Amino acid sequence: MSETKVQEINGRLEAIVTRKAHLNLRENVVDKSNYTSKRITTSLSEPQFFGREEEVEQILELLINEVENSNATLSIVPIVGMGGIGKTALAQQLYNDAKVNRCFEMRAWVCVSDVFDVLDITKTILRSITGLPYEGKNLNEFQVKLRDNLFGKKFLVVLDDIWNEKYEKWTDLLKPFVVGARGSKIIVTTRNDAVVSVTKAPPIPLKELSLDDCTSLLAFHALEATNFKSHPEFETIGKKIAKRCKGLPLAAKMLGGALRNKMKPSEWEDTLNNLIWDLPTTKNDEVLPIMKLSYVHLPSYLKRCFSYCAVFPKDYEIERDELVLLWIAEGFLDGQKTKKTKLELGWNYFDELVSRSFLQKSSVDTSKFSMHDLLNDLAKSIEGGICFSTGESQLAINEDYASLQRARYASFIWSQFVKSKCLRPYHDMKVLRSLILVRIGPSGNSLLISDKVLHDLLTNLKFLRVFSLCHCRIVEVPNCVGELKHLRYLNFSNTSIRRLPESIGDLCKLQALILRGCH
Repeated sequence: MSETKVQEINGRLEAIVTRKAHLNLRENVVDKSNYTSKRITTSLSEPQFFGREEEVEQILELLINEVENSNATLSIVPIVGMGGIGKTALAQQLYNDAKVNRCFEMRAWVCVSDVFDVLDITKTILRSITGLPYEGKNLNEFQVKLRDNLFGKKFLVVLDDIWNEKYEKWTDLLKPFVVGARGSKIIVTTRNDAVVSVTKAPPIPLKELSLDDCTSLLAFHALEATNFKSHPEFETIGKKIAKRCKGLPLAAKMLGGALRNKMKPSEWEDTLNNLIWDLPTTKNDEVLPIMKLSYVHLPSYLKRCFSYCAVFPKDYEIERDELVLLWIAEGFLDGQKTKKTKLELGWNYFDELVSRSFLQKSSVDTSKFSMHDLLNDLAKSIEGGICFSTGESQLAINEDYASLQRARYASFIWSQFVKSKCLRPYHDMKVLRSLILVRIGPSGNSLLISDKVLHDLLTNLKFLRVFSLCHCRIVEVPNCVGELKHLRYLNFSNTSIRRLPESIGDLCKLQALILRGCH
């Protein structure tokens, strides 16, 4: 072996050691013999809501009572604040309030996030209030249907996590809403003051939680108690940790989850004294060191499962079993000494991530789970350059092919027809192990992939373990799929395929073949 090659290998090993230290990975981080004696790791049935009494009262007044001396049919209620301050939690509390339910004939919740697509938002609201699926791309048609459904009705719509600053898009979205009954409301949550300006409504800024409320929230997620009276040995150190959360509910929730398995005050002291607290922050990312600290406290087997979720776009919702099967396919559950099946073990891991608040139940579909967008950022920063989650045009114009060659996990986010050139950069990801095509927008959309594009993908990505083509318009599966000798997970759900090629039988490592909803 040449001296240059040896130096290259040594450099890679040093980088791995450095990354190990950065992530605080240790051997035997978990005593397996004591694993079953830890506190329960299942999801909390209903998260407690602490504080915000003034904000709740103020917004309830706006929602329930009519605005005096106003002829406006529709009012906008913008809730604004930094990431992790609890905007979505407050909106959920209001949305599910019994008095609010009695006041409005129709309600709809939409998680908008980065992409402000008027058509998709309109479809989602329609589906929410009618329970019917809507297909097609004719905005006028769907806005007329929405207008007809809202006509003369008093409604409440929540638009969660808006980033759009363009006034014309906002006015386009609002066109069907003007026919509702007087007193109809739209709640908007955002981090961006410019979004509030677009709505032309007075904002309701969220401030940090009081120390008492933050302490209660920490105690609830760490000890399943609303205070430390029943755990006096943790009270002093608990209040110090709560103070360092700086009134951010997400921080208290994450740290509480990290402390659930810490049975000794000395372990809580270690958390308080961790150097991660001292990482530099800006005004809007004060929660990031706390999330990193919570990540550091994860056992190594959960670290891999969490960081893999970087492959999904922000606000993506996934079912438990689907994610567990992906973990199994990637080998994250291999090598564990247990009598449980891998699926059962994966369920335990999933429930533990939920209990630690790394995953959360969907506010719309309780069978699905999602990740806070700040945690999605954290997962992507951990995975570095080996994980890509890109849209229909981003990779096509990306010239940094050197970084693509290192990619291990990738998702392609689509909402419409995709030209073959958009997927061509994936051919350079020679060591890619996961490729997941992710649909965004309302149900009914499907991605058209030509036989040639699919064939080229399969022949270039020889090391795939996971390949998902859900909701793609494909009729046949190329015979070359049988050459993917490492493939463990293959998902053709909701496609148009009628039969599988005989070469499927050559996939000796295949563990999951999903054909739900195929013709």
